Amino acid sequence: MVSVLNLLSGAGMVTVGVAAIAYWYLKKKPGLEYFFYGGIFWAIAIGIKLAMDLTISQPLQKFLLANMSILPFLILISLYVGVRTGLFESGITYIVVKMTKLSKMNFNEAIAVGIGFGGAEAIVLGLLSMLSIMTYILMPDLVSTLSAEVQDQFSLKYMPLPIIERTFTLLCHVFATLLAIYAVKLNDLRWLGVSVLFKTALDAVIPIAGYYLTGFSGTVLIEGYVVLLGILAYIGTIWFKNKYVAGERDAYKA
Repeated sequence: MVSVLNLLSGAGMVTVGVAAIAYWYLKKKPGLEYFFYGGIFWAIAIGIKLAMDLTISQPLQKFLLANMSILPFLILISLYVGVRTGLFESGITYIVVKMTKLSKMNFNEAIAVGIGFGGAEAIVLGLLSMLSIMTYILMPDLVSTLSAEVQDQFSLKYMPLPIIERTFTLLCHVFATLLAIYAVKLNDLRWLGVSVLFKTALDAVIPIAGYYLTGFSGTVLIEGYVVLLGILAYIGTIWFKNKYVAGERDAYKA
């Protein structure tokens, strides 16, 4: 049964994005444009991935599934999903920053770009979730067309999980974005490589874990993985602050 309370998941996701942007803006006073740039980078990357899904992704999946067993298929598709995310999400940030005056950003501005990236994703996904729930509330007969597993996800026990996921995914976006920008500042592609690998690790788990880890307990395990990466990202961001500032000084001297 879908109820108005199910809207809280989407509302919470939107709140995560808005609150993160508001907090960093009020605390560090970066220009609002930096959050906007992050949102644009996210939109470009998502646009490219959507275009791939509409063209090559489905034929690729059908070809692989027809020519191999399920485990190798899931491993390859997971790598495809993860590497694609890493290359486009970190790569777009790196390319645009390298080609513009954004390469002069200080640490707080770079963090704002990362928050804009993750915040835009949280806000859009939250709004889409709320739109979906409203559709089922207004047209309850549609719920009966869904599988029992999908219907179970409307249980209120699932409600906090998307909010938690968006919170820690946002931290991952901030860290990966910071690494990509730092790669520009030092003109060192190794840092971009680390950013790509981190984003790959974040998304590559989705297909294979989604297949083997089902139900509420499976979802909790998947979200636990995201939480772990988010904690590592937060620690990495804190650790990276002095390194980033030192890199700014070195770039200035050069």
